Amino acid sequence: MTPLLRITPSLLALFLGYAAAQDARTWTDTKGRKLEGAFVKQDATTVWVRKGDGKEVAIPKATLSPDDQKHLETAKPAAPSATPVSNGARFATARIDPSLWKSRPEGFKIGTVLYPNTLETEHFIVAGSAKVRPAMLLSYAEAGERLWADIATDLPVIAAAFDGRKLPIILATDEKDAKVFASWHEKHASDSPSVPVHFNLVNYDIAGFILDDKFSEEAGLTVCGRIFRTDSKNAAPQRKTWPQRIHFLSDDILRHLLVNMGSRGEYSLAMVCLSFNYHREELICGKIESEVSFGGAGVEGFKNGRNWAGLTKKLLKDGASPDIDAFLKARGSEAEPRDLGFGLGLMHFIHADTTRRADFGKILVATAKDKKCPDAETFAKGLGYDSPDALNKAWKDFMLSSAFE
Repeated sequence: MTPLLRITPSLLALFLGYAAAQDARTWTDTKGRKLEGAFVKQDATTVWVRKGDGKEVAIPKATLSPDDQKHLETAKPAAPSATPVSNGARFATARIDPSLWKSRPEGFKIGTVLYPNTLETEHFIVAGSAKVRPAMLLSYAEAGERLWADIATDLPVIAAAFDGRKLPIILATDEKDAKVFASWHEKHASDSPSVPVHFNLVNYDIAGFILDDKFSEEAGLTVCGRIFRTDSKNAAPQRKTWPQRIHFLSDDILRHLLVNMGSRGEYSLAMVCLSFNYHREELICGKIESEVSFGGAGVEGFKNGRNWAGLTKKLLKDGASPDIDAFLKARGSEAEPRDLGFGLGLMHFIHADTTRRADFGKILVATAKDKKCPDAETFAKGLGYDSPDALNKAWKDFMLSSAFE
C-alpha cells in the first residue's frame, strides 16, 4: 500500500519548526505572579513576551521582579515564533479540500459488515447504513480531518504513526444498527489475541473499539476506531466543534500510536491520555462539555469545564501538590478529582513550550516502541528535568501562574 504521507514544502516547514526552540523563561512580577515566555523586544517602559501559544504580551517594566529587570539589561530577542501554526494547520484554519474526498462505490466492508454509504478522506473512512445522509458523513469527515491536522501540528509523530492508514468512524442510526456491528466485533475480539472483549458498543452513544493488529494492517486501518449513535439526544453532529466528537476522536488518534503499549506494569499513561483529550477539547471548542465521571459517578467540581483552572489553583493554594509519580500510577477508575485539574494543567504546561511539546512526542514514541509506560523519573527527564521533584515544581509554578487560565 502506498503511504498517503508526502513531504511537501509546507509539511517540511512544519517539521522544521520543531528544530528551533524558543528561549523561554519564567517571568515574575512584584506580586509573585508568573508568566512563561520568550523575550521579544522592549522600550523604555514596556517589555513584550511571547507565550507558548505564539501570543505576545506587553508587560510594564516597573511591575517586573529585580531578577527580570537585571535579565533585560542583556536580553536578546528570541527567534521568530516556532509555534507550529504555519500553513493554517490549526483546527479552524487547516487547509482541507473536501472535493478530493470520495465515496467507495463498493461501500466499506469491515469484517462481515458492509456499509453502503461512505466518505473517504486522507486519514479517515466514515461509513454508515443507507439511512445515513451525505451531509452527516461530511460533518464527521471534516471535523476529523481538521482535528487530525491540529494534533499533528503539535505532535508530528502522529503523521508517522498513521503512515497511510485510515481511522474508521462508524455511524449507527439506531440500536439495531449498533448491534450489527457489536455482534461482529465480539467475534472479532474473541478470535484475536490483541483485542479486548470488554467493549459495550450498543448501550453507549459513543464507543471506541480496537481492531486486530494484522487485520487492521491488511485493511489499511488504524487499530483504534469509533462508533457514534446518530440518534442520541445529545448528538449535535452538524456542529463542527461538537466537543464530544473532538474529545473521543482525539483519544483514537493518540491511542493508535499507543494501543500496543503494555499495561501490566505499575505505571500507566491513562491519565495522560485522558488529560490530552480534555485539553484538545478545550483548545478547539473553547470549553469542556464532555461528561466527567469515574466509576459512573460525576466528579464534584469538575462536572463541566467552565473553571477547571480556577478549581485547580484553589486546590494548590489549599495545600495540594502535583506528583508525577502518583499521576502516572493513576488509572481512570482510581483517579482523584484533582488529577483532572492537574492533568489539564500538565497538558497546558507541555504545550506552552515548543521544546516540551517535541519532548512529549519523543516520550510517546519511546512508549510505543518499548511497549512500556515510562516511570516518573523517565517521564521527568524526557521533558528536560533532572528529577520528578523538579518537574513537579515547574508544573505547579505554571499552574499557579497567569499562563494557566
